[in-house]
Amino acid sequence: MPESQQLTRRELERLPLEPLHQARNWSKAAVFLAEWPPDSKRRVVVKDFKKGALWFRLVAGRHFMQREWKTLRALSGMAGVPAAIARPDADCIVIEYCHGTPVNRFEAGTLPAAALEQLGRLVEALHARGVTHGDLHQSNILVADDGAITLIDWATASHFGTRPRGLKAKFFNEWRTLDKRAVAKLKARHAPALLTQEERDILWQGGSGLYRAVKKVRHGVGRLRGADREKERATALAEYRKLLEKDS
Repeated sequence: MPESQQLTRRELERLPLEPLHQARNWSKAAVFLAEWPPDSKRRVVVKDFKKGALWFRLVAGRHFMQREWKTLRALSGMAGVPAAIARPDADCIVIEYCHGTPVNRFEAGTLPAAALEQLGRLVEALHARGVTHGDLHQSNILVADDGAITLIDWATASHFGTRPRGLKAKFFNEWRTLDKRAVAKLKARHAPALLTQEERDILWQGGSGLYRAVKKVRHGVGRLRGADREKERATALAEYRKLLEKDS
């Protein structure tokens, strides 16, 4: 879909907007479906912080919009990545709407091996460009009718550049491992035989060092609030290890 720089906030507000995901709290953007250009029958996704708290928009919301916009622009033309269409103002971005079935709707063992392999290649291609998605939950991975994979919800994506150095390189490696772990979890659920040794190691360890540290802090806070999730995490990790041992 071609990009349009002509969509202003005033024009956007004249468009019929169909709610797709209402913002659950002040830290989330509202997401809508719209037709742009008018009468083109082309659907686009509008992500908008405009109705959020002003302080959050100024402190973080506009930064999130800029980061997502820059990341999608950096990946322009890559298969499996929605096109960046327009940026009406600092609080909003408009991107290509992509149709497909979320991976979380597939029963265990039913996601085709070709889709898993395609997903792995797509994630590798992102990393080769210095980009991490950062939120590859199953609901953010779509499978089209022809089997094509598309990744959506790039709010946590980051563009580190093709040659990150120092602390930037460390964070890139951490987020890259997070993406790889998401792919490995899907392979373990649907086709364990496809797991590489690196993916097996990531699952066995439970993720990157930073990821494990953050999880420990979150679990500690959860216990203080009376919600002990450590047992749940240990159970999930044990299940992955059982799959790995069974497939060995």
